[in-house]
Amino acid sequence: MVLEKVRRSLARHGAFVPGEKVIVAVSGGCDSVALLHLLKRSREFIKLDLHVASLNHGLRAEAGQRDLDFVAGLAARWGLPHTVGQADIPRRAQEWGIGIEEAARRARYAFLARVAREEGSACVAAGHHALDQAETIIMNIARGSGITGLRGMDVVAQIPDEAGLRLVRPLLQLTKADLESYCQRHKLPYRLDESNADISYQRNFVRHQLIGPMLQLNPELLSAFARLAESAAVEDAYVSSQFERAALPFATVSEERWSIPVDEFAALHPALQRRFVRGAYQRLSGSGQVLSHALTLDLVAWAQQAGTGARRDMSAAIQMRLSYAQLSIERKSAVEAHDDYCLIPAGTDEHVDADTPLVLPNMRLCLSRAETAGSEDLALWLRDGLELRLRTRRPGDRFKPNGMGGRSRKLKDWMIDRKIPRAIRDQIPLLCADGEIIAICLGDFWRLAHSDLTDQPGARRYSLTVG
Repeated sequence: MVLEKVRRSLARHGAFVPGEKVIVAVSGGCDSVALLHLLKRSREFIKLDLHVASLNHGLRAEAGQRDLDFVAGLAARWGLPHTVGQADIPRRAQEWGIGIEEAARRARYAFLARVAREEGSACVAAGHHALDQAETIIMNIARGSGITGLRGMDVVAQIPDEAGLRLVRPLLQLTKADLESYCQRHKLPYRLDESNADISYQRNFVRHQLIGPMLQLNPELLSAFARLAESAAVEDAYVSSQFERAALPFATVSEERWSIPVDEFAALHPALQRRFVRGAYQRLSGSGQVLSHALTLDLVAWAQQAGTGARRDMSAAIQMRLSYAQLSIERKSAVEAHDDYCLIPAGTDEHVDADTPLVLPNMRLCLSRAETAGSEDLALWLRDGLELRLRTRRPGDRFKPNGMGGRSRKLKDWMIDRKIPRAIRDQIPLLCADGEIIAICLGDFWRLAHSDLTDQPGARRYSLTVG
């Protein structure tokens, strides 16, 4: 019995809270009319306050308006409040630079979320059924989805990009034939959408050109897809729990950026590395977009091989960036992160005495005589009488990088090559001896210069520690 199946599914997933208001998405077709009728009958065992919502997508001219009028009339006859809306999907698709189907999906969820907020509801019910589930899984496979895509749609989920709003799909275990039979048995009127036969739409193509022939191979195909979705959901939940345990405690997550220490990312299982990359992208893109499997693998490989300061576009708005200690996935509009650098106030110019700590904002520097330097310390060979100073850069500064045979180059150019953000270049600590830059502090380590002053007979060994 259809009602009993729906009742068991709702109870098993804890889909509704007794007494809550539920926004029911009704297009006027067989699926949504059956959904509304089933929820109305379900009030016999769980008290629900139903509110009907219907959106005209502006794709079917007068037919779309007649569907809207039909839904309004049906809600009135059944004594249910309703809200209807209009959208110009072709225009929005052009503005957003996406396809018609994706634009319709976004607009529909945005409309339902708006109605929910206006009505003080935290729950929306939609009429997706077993055939929709199979279509979704096949489309996810075609896009190269991982295990998350194989789970298809959940009975209870979050409305895309709408935190705090639940989306309940009570009909996922029912077939299209079940719903048509239900409407016929209860003499429920509904509208027919002729565009459902148009295979130029991706979902219709999958339904008519792929699933139709596959049903000839296996008449129980929809049940097989339902089992696949259930198995994938269980395994995906397990991987998610491992991700929360092994990866998220080391990550810094904000609305603009996801960051994780490079060594922690490298230590993760490949499944969790992929989940970090895909999860960050999906959350930051803000549109429910997902990375393909191939691109995900490519990005993970890049993150493990790229050099410090490298950047990689993930989309027009999202990038991956590798700094000295962090792997970041971020919006390109995000404020530059400076956490990897040890910065001191611009214009700093302080004398450095051996065995006397120099304390500055964000830095405590200590230079001491040492026969050996600790693994975390910097070893310097200095002769007596050198004037040591810690300062920030000045116009015309030059630096002799190691490996250039003692040749110098402009400090500005050297910083640009290493992609040091312009905003912090005047706060990078420079250690100087008799006016010559002998070391530059970059985050957790120092870059030593090729210097005649630090490599002479009779020079003494010093240990430089920074805290």
